[in-house]
Amino acid sequence: MELWFWVLSLFLCILTIVGNGFVIFLVCRKRQLRTETNTFIVSLAVADSAVGMIAAPSYFLCNMINECISDKKASSFVINVWVFILYASGTNLFSLVLERYIAVVKPLKYITFMTSRRVIQMVLTSWAIPFLFAIISFAMRLNSFH
Repeated sequence: MELWFWVLSLFLCILTIVGNGFVIFLVCRKRQLRTETNTFIVSLAVADSAVGMIAAPSYFLCNMINECISDKKASSFVINVWVFILYASGTNLFSLVLERYIAVVKPLKYITFMTSRRVIQMVLTSWAIPFLFAIISFAMRLNSFH
């Protein structure tokens, strides 16, 4: 691939890490920013930071050295890490959108529905679903090698 592509990709990875790190830092540092909505935003920022730190660089590295393609088990593991991180980003985004939807469409029920416990359940579910999906996918890939 062309040099400009690698430079732009590196820039986007750094921007992703710094931007999401700033969001995480601010919400953790400022007490008044610790709201239900910002819990979802921090969870999404963690998932997106993982995209910038792990998924995107490992993808570019695998393309550069072609090492991931030669070893089937290593490529299966790397692919499942990508699946987990990218799906975690998607499920966290879905949880954030669902929370905002409830806040806008059912504003009077929002206060009683969106408790701290429910927020934690939704965030944990947003991470558990991609994890289970990646584990099952990895097990199926390993099973296909035998």
